Amino acid sequence: MFVSSLLLAATLAQQITAVTKPVDTTIGVAVVDVKSGQRTLVRGDERFPMGSVYKFPIALTVLKLVDDKKLSLSTEATIAPNRFAPGWSPLRDRANGQPIHSTVGDLLRHMVSVSDNTACDYLLDLVGGGAAVTKRMRELGVQEIQIDRRERDIAADIKAKGDQAYVADRRDTATPAAMADLLVKLTKGEVGLTPASRNLLLQMMIETATGANRIKAGIPANAQVAHKTGTMPLVINDVGIVRLANGTQRVVVVFTKGGKAPDEAREKAIREIAHAAVE
Repeated sequence: MFVSSLLLAATLAQQITAVTKPVDTTIGVAVVDVKSGQRTLVRGDERFPMGSVYKFPIALTVLKLVDDKKLSLSTEATIAPNRFAPGWSPLRDRANGQPIHSTVGDLLRHMVSVSDNTACDYLLDLVGGGAAVTKRMRELGVQEIQIDRRERDIAADIKAKGDQAYVADRRDTATPAAMADLLVKLTKGEVGLTPASRNLLLQMMIETATGANRIKAGIPANAQVAHKTGTMPLVINDVGIVRLANGTQRVVVVFTKGGKAPDEAREKAIREIAHAAVE
């Protein structure tokens, strides 16, 4: 059985390499079978910009504070226009320049399921900034996930320094292996959350509206994926937990950075890798 697993991993690694080789971007992959623990890594220990994937660790930190009674999902939240974030933010767009009146729970849903940048920045500030989220990752035993900046700070840095500088920056990065470890911990209930909070986060990730042409497009129609996408200049990512109809669960992490490949080519690589991962 052990030899068979090794052969399977080698075959999957070969398939992933065949998918990634012709695409003009650097691609990092981690695939983990949750039950057996079998891992397949391609550039698994290399750092990649997370983009909005970093909203997943932020959400874990928010829910930990909720479980510790330091926050409440029902707490009212008001976001003034001067705190609106650039980029993708349906909440901001609907506000028409007026303050946003919401709750912590609704902002959490918008951050995870919709990937709203304004909701993200508010919640990141609420939990104590990137240092607090990074500290939580270390408490969970995950070393190579680092959160530093709000979305509006990342956007300002890109505007000032350019896309290539963003790709090369160590801030707000993770390795595929570390992100896969965090997702496995979530799957197994090892992220320090109550069952209610864990299930809430998984459901929000299942309801993710972004990335229809990424992992979701590469798995069987009767499979389910709880995932979080990331989209930035020269960066197209998707990470998630795929549950097949027979109950098998596979964690799939695909990060891309740099190069000249169009977004469509990167998305195609992600869905082909996801397809190979669950075959």
